[in-house]
Amino acid sequence: MKYAMLIDLRRCIGCRACMAVCAQENSALFDYRSEDAGVWLTKWAVGELDNYNLRILEVHKGGVVQYISLSCMHCENPPCVAVCPTGASYKDKNGIVKIDYQKCVGCKACMAACPYGARYVRKTAKSYPLPAPVGVVDKCNFCYHLVEKGGVPRCVAICHTRARIFGDLDDPNSPISQALKILDPRSIKTLRDDLNTKPKVFYVGL
Repeated sequence: MKYAMLIDLRRCIGCRACMAVCAQENSALFDYRSEDAGVWLTKWAVGELDNYNLRILEVHKGGVVQYISLSCMHCENPPCVAVCPTGASYKDKNGIVKIDYQKCVGCKACMAACPYGARYVRKTAKSYPLPAPVGVVDKCNFCYHLVEKGGVPRCVAICHTRARIFGDLDDPNSPISQALKILDPRSIKTLRDDLNTKPKVFYVGL
């Protein structure tokens, strides 16, 4: 079993519904503004990024705005896991990169190691789906509390343009396997291939 997500940027209209339900489901912050990609990268470079479970970046190409959804990439080779001194960051057998809040000491080593800026320190505690106190590091976990019951991540369920597809790559009949089967392999992209992290969030139209 290996969970992954496919995001078709050609279908995304930047409505931010995915951000809203993600914040609601995971008691996370919700930034209503979509940040320009250049501004976001500048903040990341100087360590001023205050991230969320899910962020939408705006990229302007020849007068056309493209909305790029960014969250944890659930890498096959996650650098965040490699540097965690307590074992709080780990990769589950289903491929989802998770955080054990009981082991997290908030040292931020994983945040520094993540090349996607997908982690943040919680400023508010949460009780659902798993208790997490202020000060621990958090991120997207593909809404595994829903997935393990046969559901899909909230961002996938809410997307009315069907820009987001989720499923098990090891199941040839899963929605993501079926989608990848009919797409031109050359059109399927991941972020920062040069790092060999092998993300499990794929993009079309990037």
